[in-house]
Amino acid sequence: MPKKHEPLKNEEQNIKKKKFLKKIFIPSSFKIGVLITFICIFFLLRHYTLPKNALDLVGQLERELYDIRFKLRGPQKMSGVVGALTADDKSIEKFGRWPFPRGIYEKVFQNLKKAGVKWIGFDVFFSEPSHRLLSESIPDLKEIVSLQNKNPALFDSKIASLLEASPGDVSLGKGIDDFGNIVQGFFYIESSSQLKSSNYNWQSSFLRLKNSSIDFMDFPTGYHLEQYNDLKSPGAVTNTNVVAGKSKYMGFANNQSDSDGLIRKAILVKSIEPYNQQGKKISTPLLVPSLALSLAANYLSSGIIIHFDPSGIDSIELYPSSSKKNTIKIPVYFDGTGKLLINHYGEFSQIPHISLEDAYNNNLPKNIPQILVYGGTATGTNDKRPSPFDENFDGVGHHIAIIENILTQNFMQRPISAPLLEVTLLLLSGIIFSYVLKYMSALKSSFFILSILIIFYIIDEKYLFGKGYWFYAGMFYLQSVSIYFGITIFKYFTEEREKKKVKGAFQHYLNPAVINQLMEHPERLKLGGEKKFMTVFFSDVRGFTTISEALSPEKLTALLNEYFTPMTKIILDSNGLLDKYIGDAIMAVWGAPIAIENHADRALSSSIKMLDELEKLQLKWKNEGLPFLDIGIGLNTGDMVVGNMGSDQRFDYTVLGDAVNLGARLEGINKNYGTRIICSEFTKQSLKEPNKFLLRELDNIQVKGKNEPVRIFEVMRFQDTDRQKAINLAQTFEEGLSLYRQQKWDDAIQKFKKAIEVNEGNDPPSQEFIERCKYLKNKGLEKDWNGVWVFKTK
Repeated sequence: MPKKHEPLKNEEQNIKKKKFLKKIFIPSSFKIGVLITFICIFFLLRHYTLPKNALDLVGQLERELYDIRFKLRGPQKMSGVVGALTADDKSIEKFGRWPFPRGIYEKVFQNLKKAGVKWIGFDVFFSEPSHRLLSESIPDLKEIVSLQNKNPALFDSKIASLLEASPGDVSLGKGIDDFGNIVQGFFYIESSSQLKSSNYNWQSSFLRLKNSSIDFMDFPTGYHLEQYNDLKSPGAVTNTNVVAGKSKYMGFANNQSDSDGLIRKAILVKSIEPYNQQGKKISTPLLVPSLALSLAANYLSSGIIIHFDPSGIDSIELYPSSSKKNTIKIPVYFDGTGKLLINHYGEFSQIPHISLEDAYNNNLPKNIPQILVYGGTATGTNDKRPSPFDENFDGVGHHIAIIENILTQNFMQRPISAPLLEVTLLLLSGIIFSYVLKYMSALKSSFFILSILIIFYIIDEKYLFGKGYWFYAGMFYLQSVSIYFGITIFKYFTEEREKKKVKGAFQHYLNPAVINQLMEHPERLKLGGEKKFMTVFFSDVRGFTTISEALSPEKLTALLNEYFTPMTKIILDSNGLLDKYIGDAIMAVWGAPIAIENHADRALSSSIKMLDELEKLQLKWKNEGLPFLDIGIGLNTGDMVVGNMGSDQRFDYTVLGDAVNLGARLEGINKNYGTRIICSEFTKQSLKEPNKFLLRELDNIQVKGKNEPVRIFEVMRFQDTDRQKAINLAQTFEEGLSLYRQQKWDDAIQKFKKAIEVNEGNDPPSQEFIERCKYLKNKGLEKDWNGVWVFKTK
């Protein structure tokens, strides 16, 4: 059987659930910032997991910013060890159209060797035999024709020899053989479909690579090269036998660009599959180095060792043949493909280069680079490979930059911890920015975000990118700016709404200047309620019932409106808050919704001005034959709760608390003393300029509903008498009050009578105490009486 209170509990749970959901789904500037943060993190995580060649806006953003950071960093000076041997426009003029006759290279290599060049790499290919010139073939043809009938076997041999190698190929091969330290370039193919679409001898090409393959590979237990599919290539195109057979060093010269065509990374090793002409696999694959890696390793007399983990290549090391040299660890990209981020040095003009024509003519500089990479740079050679610095960067320059990176160990790398750190940065900065910006104005927010971005750029430029570490910055910049604009736009629209709300709520209760401050800074208005130290004001019309009975409703309304208008203006002019009209009473407060330091002073000044203004109205009403209207005012200072109070449908901005209740009690107590303005000791203590006011202590009282007594003071107006007379009155009265508290009734009565004389025969508080002294004298009191007068009614 269900319990009696179950429906009530369910209802309470539903209410809590609704409040919780409301709290979650009601938009706020902080939630907008956090939402933007998680959107940015989502796209960043998506970028990390996207397949290659997929549409990737995050990747494109980071690549663009990567290029910009290179340009902002500026060019870097190279060591001079590596340079380019260029087939430039001068060489075109010298040797004719590209490709050049192969017979010129033997002399070029001889001159370079004499000049001190140690290693040469080819970023050009000689994959097909060169054609003999007719002038080169005539002497051989004459001899061959004479052998056709005399010696058919020799005739066939001569014909085969004539077809196999031209003098140019032979000369090139001899030049390579004589120089010795030459790494020939080849290129690997991307697709197995190329195997069958070409008559190229893939098997022969594969066999030529054996001497250049990498033998030292460190695999995890149970793994072998064939398992790493991302490294595989189904074949390679090498130079002809006549050329390739003269050198044991080879390296692939492929450049792999990003989706936007720029080259930022270089593949350092590739697994070449052994296929024959029919596309059939014939043996195990070979792991071969790139042209740049081979040149660097050979120049350093170092071996190459590849370390694998289950996902791919973990690291590449060059270990020296001499124990005096240090091992070079090359930081490869963490995608397992053995790529190196190229640390570019600037435009191609930054690279030392020697024209092929100058090398042929032996017109060489004294300080010639020890490693040269030969490639085409002349107009029309079609070897332009854009870099972050230069859209017209010559492809040979990428190989040179890689070699320079390795030799100087000046690497650009993306740490394996980068993704985790980037996501953490977005999360923490997003939450912090969202929290901080919600409290800032649009101007301060813009300075804050701009400062953060500048600081981040400086740190990145000096300690991260400037030191060769690539961490994504684009998403951080994008997120920061998006949070700024998102929160600023949200705050603009919500603040406009809040401003209208504030204006609608306070336009009749506050000074327009205060309303403008609230509209500019609505955060100062805590609509849910907050505790503030303020001064509360209550005024009430004396004998209102009698007045209302004497006037018609229309005249009564007109009279009250005429009274309320100047009183309200005085409150608003002193930056007070008109809390409400309660019939003929006025309730106001100083110190809310905007804090005021001298709230007690403003409240007292306003009270005095109200009595001054009321006297003018009293004279006017007397002339009009209207009833006499007077007021009493009560003031108290203390902690109060201020905010919107009421239901969801209707509420008022008001104050609550014990301090408010005491202020209301003090207003009514005026009638007991015949005074017009009474304030508490707490208001007196809160005055910033007490010398501006004349207060006389009236009594120490305990109001109904309170246990603690409170000292009360009359706020005296100089208009009632001259200043010195008012001071004398206050002093004489307080002397009588002291005697009263000592229970010296007769002496106290005499002092109070003297106070009446000082004020020309009229002082209601003194008259009240004369009557009280007589009453207490006749009644008799206990010896421990503390002088507190207890009011048992409101």
